[in-house]
Amino acid sequence: MPVAVHITPHNMSREDYDRVIAELDASGAGEPEGRLFHAAYGEDEVHMFEVWDSPDQFDAHSDRLFAVIQGAGLDAGTVNVHPLHSPHPD
Repeated sequence: MPVAVHITPHNMSREDYDRVIAELDASGAGEPEGRLFHAAYGEDEVHMFEVWDSPDQFDAHSDRLFAVIQGAGLDAGTVNVHPLHSPHPD
């Protein structure tokens, strides 16, 4: 079942976000299998919203994501995972 994932790191600036994404891309983890959609929003507090094929696929990627966020000196904050009502989140 597809899931929506809302990631709210503490004090992540746009520059921090750009560094995290660049590191994920450089490591080959920028386009993980099972992620259907990714968006980031906010100026001084960047949050991320993603849609995944399943919670297991998000879990397989989350350790790498959180390691990169923490490696950038940031607190990964809160992560909320919610089942979607539609198998086609479009």
